[in-house]
Amino acid sequence: MDKAGEREAHWGRHVDAWRASGATQKAYCDQHGLRSHSLSYWHLRLAADSGAREGGGRLTLVPAVRVPDTVASLPSVSLHSPQGWRLEFATLPPAGWLMELWGEHA
Repeated sequence: MDKAGEREAHWGRHVDAWRASGATQKAYCDQHGLRSHSLSYWHLRLAADSGAREGGGRLTLVPAVRVPDTVASLPSVSLHSPQGWRLEFATLPPAGWLMELWGEHA
């Protein structure tokens, strides 16, 4: 196995162990002496590679629909996961926060 393959296998084992641990990425990294942004990067990279091969776990964008002003007071952003959780926001939260959330709960 080449060096890139070894690195991917190494991080793949950590990503699997982190998921199985039930801990946050930060807690797992602190416990194992890893940098949390590295684990997050590999988690997203391996998930993207897996999604491209399997056709699952990918983010789907749908057209936005303008609603009447009477409904505008309801949350304007709604996130739904295949695991069943749902988040609603009146305004879009920071992109970095969403990426971290997606990485921890994907």
